[in-house]
Amino acid sequence: MGNLRRRETIGLLRNAAILLGFAFLASGCSQAEEPVEPEVLSASAAGGVYLDAVCAVNDAWDTADLELDRLRIGLGRGEGDAAALQAALREVASASKSAAAELSSEDQIWPSAAQDPVDKVRKTLIADQTQAERVAKLSAAELAEYSWEGSETISKAAAEARAALDLPADGALACTQWREQQDGR
Repeated sequence: MGNLRRRETIGLLRNAAILLGFAFLASGCSQAEEPVEPEVLSASAAGGVYLDAVCAVNDAWDTADLELDRLRIGLGRGEGDAAALQAALREVASASKSAAAELSSEDQIWPSAAQDPVDKVRKTLIADQTQAERVAKLSAAELAEYSWEGSETISKAAAEARAALDLPADGALACTQWREQQDGR
């Protein structure tokens, strides 16, 4: 008789747990959160978001350019290890991917004058990511001779975006000023 009573109690507890689970589901406890309204960026905030994204890409490019110079010098001496440049190009790809995601975030709305220019930059970043991933696999000699595809388009898109965001025309200057502002200088 004791085992029968235990089985009945376990069965009742199991049924109660199932009913409680259904009650939670029906009450809406498991509903997804409502989407957050995108932030409408002011001109100055938009400039900050833009620079925060692209300055990291510029830094990655500075490193890649330095490593390309080192590789060319090494090849001129009969040496030449492509590993450092290949790693720098993978970093360019990674930074470009991150920047493109930041510029296309659904959490923000760009000022109307900047929306198209920033979108052009985003597209060039995606193209750069793809190209950098591909070029990072080249040999030392191929890397030394490689000419980056679309560099004029990239420069033009970046200049248009900086103008639309009322940033300095010189990208390096814009990033330097942005860093100084972020550092509280």
